[in-house]
Amino acid sequence: MAKEFKTIDQLVELMESRGIVTDKKTAAAIKRESYYAIINGYKAPFLDREAMKSSADDVYLEGTTFQQIYDLFMFDRNLRESTFPYLTAAESALKNAVVYAFCERNRDAEAYLERSNYTSAKDMLVPKSYQGNKAEEHATNMANLMKILNGKLTNKKKMRPFVKHYLNSYGKVPLWVLQNDLTFGNIAHFYQLQKRGVQNAACKIVGEISGRGVRLNPHDLLRAFDVLVGYRNICAHDERLYCATVKGARFADMFDELCVVLPEGDTHAMIDTLNSLIRAYQGRISTEVLVQINTEMGVKFANQS
Repeated sequence: MAKEFKTIDQLVELMESRGIVTDKKTAAAIKRESYYAIINGYKAPFLDREAMKSSADDVYLEGTTFQQIYDLFMFDRNLRESTFPYLTAAESALKNAVVYAFCERNRDAEAYLERSNYTSAKDMLVPKSYQGNKAEEHATNMANLMKILNGKLTNKKKMRPFVKHYLNSYGKVPLWVLQNDLTFGNIAHFYQLQKRGVQNAACKIVGEISGRGVRLNPHDLLRAFDVLVGYRNICAHDERLYCATVKGARFADMFDELCVVLPEGDTHAMIDTLNSLIRAYQGRISTEVLVQINTEMGVKFANQS
């Protein structure tokens, strides 16, 4: 049964009944951001787990204030805003590398629509720990990718203006044009279904972009796609970031994947930004949460800066 609607005043009373100390700014914050986004999203570090064993409702640690929860909420928002530009830079670099590698080896404008230009199920790239059915996954991924690619060229209601222009002017839309209408996730699946020659070429391009002198292999790039696509979507959709895990990768691991793709200047700038953010919230976030954040992010970044 769905929970009944509660007014702002009722939500404030609900928090107080569960042990959260509110103040005169609480109602305005809830009205602006919503109770669900703040409390349900960021309550976990403040819950009294022992007391909740004998309670049907949430019980908060003694002394917990709404402002503490709201500060964590705002920290996470600032963290997303600070991280997102680097994820979009990595997205652009990875998309361009894969599309260039494919087009260089498949010069026909519509080569990406030909299944023969993709890998077989037997040779499809999968994580080293993969234990699924490659044949089934290959068939599903190929069918989905072809549907997406063809849909971009046939659905006139959703067709982007630049796609329509190329279609009307030249009769064909090359992949290097269509890539601007493909998501990070689309290109990740496209990369996974490439033949090894294209994947190796994409790895070489990414290595040149990062300029770190590290030789990448196709599995390295697949891992980067898996992790960075997930974190990019978390930031884009305003989901909780500070404690997120994507494919087993926490925030600091995501930073490692950014280092695979971006030049050192970019990742050093990100370190400086994040360290400044953490310092700005010292004293505003509870000690336990701040220790966790520093362990996952601050200490790691400080050691690399």
